Amino acid sequence: MGDISNPPPGGGGRSVVQPPRSTSSDLPPHPLDSEWHIHINGQTYGPYTGHRIDEFTKEGRVDGATQVLPVGSENWTPASQDRYLSSLFRPSKQAPPPINAAAGSTVVHVVNQMNPAFLVDDTGAFGAKSPGVALLLSLLICGAGQMYCGRVGKGILMLIGCIALWVVFLGWTIWIWSMIDAYATAKDMNLRYLRRLQAGHPV
Repeated sequence: MGDISNPPPGGGGRSVVQPPRSTSSDLPPHPLDSEWHIHINGQTYGPYTGHRIDEFTKEGRVDGATQVLPVGSENWTPASQDRYLSSLFRPSKQAPPPINAAAGSTVVHVVNQMNPAFLVDDTGAFGAKSPGVALLLSLLICGAGQMYCGRVGKGILMLIGCIALWVVFLGWTIWIWSMIDAYATAKDMNLRYLRRLQAGHPV
C-alpha cells in the first residue's frame, strides 16, 4: 500500500502521533479506536485511528467521499458510508444565534405563526343558522329561507318576483333560486359563527 507512515497530502510532512489508548480492561473500546487506511490522490496512507481521521476531517484533508479501508478488511468504502466513520460527517444542528441587546432595551420575540381564522373574511353576517331549515322554509314559501337568515328585504323581493313570474309560468325559477340561495346563505353564516367561536371573538 505504499509508505503508510506518511500523512495525507496537506499535512506538511508532519509525523503522525497516535493518541494514547486506555489500558483499562473494564472500559469498552471506543468505536474510533479502530484503524483505517485512507486513499487520497492515488496514494494510500495509514493506518490511522478514527480520532486522527476526525482531525484530518476538521482540517479539510479528508471528507465523506474519501475512500477508507478498515484494518483487516479488503473492501474500500467512502468514509461517509463506513460503519463508524460516518458519524464524523453527519451535519450538526446549529444553535440559533444569540440575541445581543443593550442594557435596558426591550427584546421582542417574533413567532412565525398565524391563526388561520384571521386569513378568512368574517366581516359578513354570522349566526347559528341551519342550512337544512333555511332550505325547507324556502321550499314551503319562496323567500322564507332568506327571512330566516335575516335577509328580510331579499326574501320579500324573491316572494314578489315569484308571484309576478307565475303569470307567465316562470315563478318556479325564482322558487328554485330561493331554495339554493337560502341554503348557501345559512351555511355561510353558520361557518362564520363557528370560526368566530374558535377564534375567541365575541358572538
